[in-house]
Amino acid sequence: MERFYTKIVGMPVVEDDGIRALARVKDVLMDPETGKVLAFVVNVSRNLVITPLDIISWHDVVHIRSRDEIISGDDILRVQTVRKSGGKIFHNRVETKGGKYLGEVADFSIDNHLMVLKKLFVAKDVLGLFRYDTRVIPAKNILEILPDKIVVKDDLATVKEAVEEKPGRRRAGTMEDMAVT
Repeated sequence: MERFYTKIVGMPVVEDDGIRALARVKDVLMDPETGKVLAFVVNVSRNLVITPLDIISWHDVVHIRSRDEIISGDDILRVQTVRKSGGKIFHNRVETKGGKYLGEVADFSIDNHLMVLKKLFVAKDVLGLFRYDTRVIPAKNILEILPDKIVVKDDLATVKEAVEEKPGRRRAGTMEDMAVT
């Protein structure tokens, strides 16, 4: 099953007793080299995080054993390194290897069992109000995640040409038109 970043942010974090929320998820910190979830940030200014290993379950809420599971991100070396590098996924610029601008990450999904990046949802927009040229890019097509951009393998035009060449293939309105494989 996959979870979307925009649905994870704001999710309450509760203790084992589940009586009241301890915090809310503010961000998801991803390892740019492996695509794995490093931590769920619950307090940005104090750098407080929860690691995926400390989560008992997460459906409508993030369920942890106790408030002691919320720790400083400074206690985890990889979290420190990634935060300092500034590598982010949400709202990051996406380009092809050849340098063609595809848009910005409007959302991304995480496999909630493996805790890894699954897909990027990329779109261009006009003044932040109107989205167009939306694309779904599987994580396997990401070449690298840099602080200022995400580089992917192919461009949508290449996929569209390949689809058009296959006779009898229905094109309009399919997810295949949006996907970069």
